Amino acid sequence: MLIRQTILYLPAQFLSPVAQFLSMMIWTWWLSPAEMSTFVLVTSTQELAYMVSRSWFSFYTLRFLPPAEDAAGRRRYLQTETTLIGLLTLPELLAAALSMHFFDGRGDPVLVFLTIAAYYVTRGLNNHYGERARAQDRIFAYTLLLTAGPVGGLVAGIASTEMFGASAGELLLAYAAMQALGTAVALPMIGASLRTVRLDVAILKDAILNGGPMLVINGIGWFGENGIRYVVEQIGGATAFGLMAVGWGLGRRSASVASMLVAVAAFPIAARLINAGDREAALEQLKMNAALLTAVLLPSVVGLWLVTDILVDLAVAETYRDVTRSILGLAAFGGMVRAYHAHATGQMLTLDRRYGLLVAIGLFEIVATTGLAVVGFRMNYLVGVAVGALVASGLTLALSAAVAIRLCGFRFPAADTARIAVATLVMGLAVHAVDWPHTALGLVGAMLTGGLFYVAALAAVYYRRLPPLYGRLTEKPSRTPS
Repeated sequence: MLIRQTILYLPAQFLSPVAQFLSMMIWTWWLSPAEMSTFVLVTSTQELAYMVSRSWFSFYTLRFLPPAEDAAGRRRYLQTETTLIGLLTLPELLAAALSMHFFDGRGDPVLVFLTIAAYYVTRGLNNHYGERARAQDRIFAYTLLLTAGPVGGLVAGIASTEMFGASAGELLLAYAAMQALGTAVALPMIGASLRTVRLDVAILKDAILNGGPMLVINGIGWFGENGIRYVVEQIGGATAFGLMAVGWGLGRRSASVASMLVAVAAFPIAARLINAGDREAALEQLKMNAALLTAVLLPSVVGLWLVTDILVDLAVAETYRDVTRSILGLAAFGGMVRAYHAHATGQMLTLDRRYGLLVAIGLFEIVATTGLAVVGFRMNYLVGVAVGALVASGLTLALSAAVAIRLCGFRFPAADTARIAVATLVMGLAVHAVDWPHTALGLVGAMLTGGLFYVAALAAVYYRRLPPLYGRLTEKPSRTPS
């Protein structure tokens, strides 16, 4: 069941983060560190703007969207959604106004505001309607909404820089245009109401009660992941963060690419089991989710670390190379540890509605990350920041795992983790044994060799369990249509 769902969601979960991964390298050839800092900080802040404005209602939609056979309930939801979409644009416009200082006075203030606002609003719409498409199992619409910005924006951004020159503002406009196009094309596929009505009190109450806690939790989680960007910008300046942004973004994005391949399909399955009252099956599903997360994350991060020098020499502009080379691997390992907390142990707490514990763990992560990053910056500049963040993520995962195991019965896949670690070690030794040339052919050769050895080693350590495991993973879910 999980593999089947993962394959259906694969295009969106692969293309979107891969495009973001590539864009971090591509924009190094056009943007100065100061412009890079502006672009990254604005796009990062959009995530917070979306959380504050729409994420609580999107979470409610994913979990509690009325099924298709409940025509009256679905109609009430769509009409309420249309009204809320307009009202929830206001916090995004306020966030756009507050984000203008990232431009440091560059450009006309009105144009800067409109540019940021267009990016924030269109990306927020993509995110919300993407969650509704996922709730309705509209895979194509979901794929279109998730890729319109990252993939379409990358292509439009390259065209824009060729025609108008390179700047953070030009790129944001290009991304906003493609995000608006994605919403326009996808919306008819998932349905929408053209009527604005008075808000349905029952829907609004349920959305606040269920999505409100997740707004706080996701907001804290956002600071745990992105707060370090603002810390570095404050203590080191825009240029320092611009130099760090590439290696940090590539490393964190690599972990995100790997983790989301499993997590997006896994959460709805576990949620349905919990909602149906089958806790035993849900715990087993979560254990399998954690094992698959490790199987994807660990070799991806180790592989990236092994080819860092080749990748940086080939794809990153010279201005950014030294810093990128020194922190990329650290950022990737930190991202892997954090992803396990977010999509395994943290997911267990989310499904059990242990919102207070999630808030406490999130606050611990923010304090630990900020404190250790500042100490690291003073001790070893940007490398120290990456080390501090990695240590903080490790401490947060240890706390999250202890709570999930003790209070919720989370089952850590120890045997699977050991097998995956052995297969990853075989892969690492195979790649490390060859002195790969710093060329595109050398990069491809190292990646193919690592992939082949990993798959072969994984098959060897799982050979007795492959038939029953394959059957469990590909079993079709029994569900009512939405």
